[in-house]
Amino acid sequence: MKRGIVLAKADEIIEARAVKFKLPITVDAERPFAYGKTLFVEPGSQVPWDLLPAAWHFLERWDAAVPLWRYGTTAADIGTKEERKATGAIVRDLRVLLHSWELLFVHRNEAGMALIETWKEEYAGGGDKRLAFLRALYTVKPRLCVLPTSWLADVNHQSKQAAMRGGRVMPAQGMGKPLVMIELEPGRFVKCQQGDEDAVRASFEQGRR
Repeated sequence: MKRGIVLAKADEIIEARAVKFKLPITVDAERPFAYGKTLFVEPGSQVPWDLLPAAWHFLERWDAAVPLWRYGTTAADIGTKEERKATGAIVRDLRVLLHSWELLFVHRNEAGMALIETWKEEYAGGGDKRLAFLRALYTVKPRLCVLPTSWLADVNHQSKQAAMRGGRVMPAQGMGKPLVMIELEPGRFVKCQQGDEDAVRASFEQGRR
């Protein structure tokens, strides 16, 4: 199954790196499903290039994979009062962690395509895309692989760039912590940084309610 990257608008850095990793890239504001396994990236984001093989593998079993946005911030903390109310009508409990749609891996199957189309519909009228994604997620209910926040930092790339400049790079969140595999339910596993197990499990359990 073909793998590739979709960007809403051009990003020279991501496009150049995609060429290096021999990944086709599509630039289109409509975020089309251009590949069987698609990575939708927000321009300006850091792509964890060395972890992409693992992400493609996850899509063999899950409809989508996406990192948590940040620990400690829930759906109750962002957006307008009206949008939180609309989100609560679908999610019910807003005390759930949010996802980083800026780095979204999706399998081109019925559930994966429905997730993207429903998300587009939810944010078409404006508002917070993170809450819109949460509403789409709870509406479609795809098989979702929740990734740790460490996927949002391309640590190896940052270190190489800093070395080339002779400068220093600030430690990324959780840098130095080993990754561990945890079982969320029978047959469903995700990787997270050691010490984050409880937070990831709590987010998963809240999402099932």
